[in-house]
Amino acid sequence: MTINTGQEPRHTTTPSPTQEPPPRMTNRLIEEWLPIAELGEESMRERRSMTALPPIYYLHVWWARRPLVASRAAVLASLLPADADRQTFLHMLGIHGDPVAAKQRIAKAKKTGENLGPNPYGYFRSFQYSPSEKEKLWLLEEARKLGIERPITLDPTAGGGSIPFESLRLGCQTLANDINPVAVLLQKATFEWPNQLARLLIEEFNRLSSRFLELAEPRFRRTYPPEPPDTQVLGYLWTRTITCPYCAGTVPLSPNWRLAPDGTGVKVVPHVGTGPGDGSRHCRFEIVGSAGEQSAGTVKGGDATCPYPDCGRVIDGRQVKAQAQAGGMGEQLFAVVFKRKLPTGYTKTDKPRKAKWRRGYRAPRPQDDNSAAVAAALADKLPEWEALDLVPNEEYGEMFADRSKAYGVNFWRDLFSPRQLLCHGMSVEIFRELVHEESAKPEGLGDCTRAALGYIALALDKLRDYNSRMTRWHGKREVMVNTFDRHDFAFKWSYAEMAPLVVGLGYDWAFGQVAKCIGELIALTSPKTSAPPISGPLLSKPGPEVGSRKTPPVVISCGSGDSMAHITDGMVDVVVMDPPYYDNVMYGELSDFFYVWLKRTAGLLYPDLFMAPLTDKENEAVANPALHRGKKRAKALAGRDYRMCLEGGGN
Repeated sequence: MTINTGQEPRHTTTPSPTQEPPPRMTNRLIEEWLPIAELGEESMRERRSMTALPPIYYLHVWWARRPLVASRAAVLASLLPADADRQTFLHMLGIHGDPVAAKQRIAKAKKTGENLGPNPYGYFRSFQYSPSEKEKLWLLEEARKLGIERPITLDPTAGGGSIPFESLRLGCQTLANDINPVAVLLQKATFEWPNQLARLLIEEFNRLSSRFLELAEPRFRRTYPPEPPDTQVLGYLWTRTITCPYCAGTVPLSPNWRLAPDGTGVKVVPHVGTGPGDGSRHCRFEIVGSAGEQSAGTVKGGDATCPYPDCGRVIDGRQVKAQAQAGGMGEQLFAVVFKRKLPTGYTKTDKPRKAKWRRGYRAPRPQDDNSAAVAAALADKLPEWEALDLVPNEEYGEMFADRSKAYGVNFWRDLFSPRQLLCHGMSVEIFRELVHEESAKPEGLGDCTRAALGYIALALDKLRDYNSRMTRWHGKREVMVNTFDRHDFAFKWSYAEMAPLVVGLGYDWAFGQVAKCIGELIALTSPKTSAPPISGPLLSKPGPEVGSRKTPPVVISCGSGDSMAHITDGMVDVVVMDPPYYDNVMYGELSDFFYVWLKRTAGLLYPDLFMAPLTDKENEAVANPALHRGKKRAKALAGRDYRMCLEGGGN
């Protein structure tokens, strides 16, 4: 969505009497033409390869990522007159061929079996193209026809930052705003830091992440049980448990016991003890190789079924919830996913062959259960952490379409198991030590170091996304699914856990992903940067006032979209925004999962962003019935709030 500001065009020079006055505002290109079919196909192509997504997508979770090519098109077409050359426009977008025709050829080739080669489109995906300096000059010349001397764009609800990201790449002075501090931090990491600090940022991030791992290794050594040198654990799979009210047995809760598409799964083996009433009744687990050998699920529609053959009664969902709310819901390890190195032998020249690994599953062993040691370590650390405010103590409020509270989740920390909470608490502890080390140096905490630490805080969030009780094991794909594979906090009967210090997983994976992302963001926002920029005092100086002749290329603000006091009348040439979609995503509720941790890490670096207990949901431009819980017609009231918020420019 784009909005012309309705102001008279800004002019930086006063025409002499002999000069013709600059033209009045005319129609913009977006008002008369936009290549919707081409943009649609390129937008789909942008997301089609899950192994080569734009870096903006995998830096950190955000729940509404706008396609980059569509974002660039909206900005560019809003700054061009209606008669601008359309081929130059398409080339500047990165559409260097006919994507619609290419898609049709691909569809035909699938039927005929024709091999179109590795890239039937004939050019790279549009987002990978950075406009040339010649094209940016063309944009300036065309914009002058509209009375725009130096384009300034604004996105007041910038979210994950696709629109300002592309505005900056077009060479525009860019203003971005969001009411959500998590979104604002992501915007800084997506386009402000890479654009301003460039290659030096990667070096600093790699240095600090290596130091983090150096501090973490001795503390995490006994958090997870050791494995043989040729084995790596890919995930620990846990099931939630309750006590059967009829026979006193421990009931593992899972809708099914499938682990892999080939039939590999779990058989539940009940131990009945002395019979009903024996509190020692429990289940153990065996890995089986066919679907027919797997046990039936023990929970459906919220109701549980007791697996003990001398009981077998259905436990009403209300009883399940009552136990959970009373603190009676436990958890039990039911499988371990691992990979084992296979013997590889040697080549004909006696060189060792490349190692090969095979995935496998095993039932839990007695040594896998270190819950007593974890509980003792947590009991030892938690009082200190609470005193220093290192772990979340915020209450988990009422939310839209959320079932977790009904199952005993009262605080945000309840979304994590004891071992997960211990690990995340230690990560915050290490992060704070890292900040203290860097701050104590004679040069202090410079902008580049501060930004690199900000990326580490986001990397820790990536690990939390894969290390909560809201994750799950995907039996068809044989992968761990993150917390936010859905836009809610739907309760999970079983969950998967990732160990933090496994080679290629945990911190290794999170830091590696973020490092790769930083490099790609730099390449997109500063495409000609090949060496670290000159460092020095200038990097620490505050930028000049917005609207001055030396305005920095991007200014990011955090607040409601109807109260951006730093923007003066007539300053902005075009507003390009994609407002939140009614009740589709509750950004504030979802982002609190990260906010409660970020304010204890990134909050040390950017305190102004993380002063509130939780994110602002009262002024957020979404239709949230949870804000009217208990009232009649709560959904209608939420819709009214949404319309009023947009009319007033909220969010």
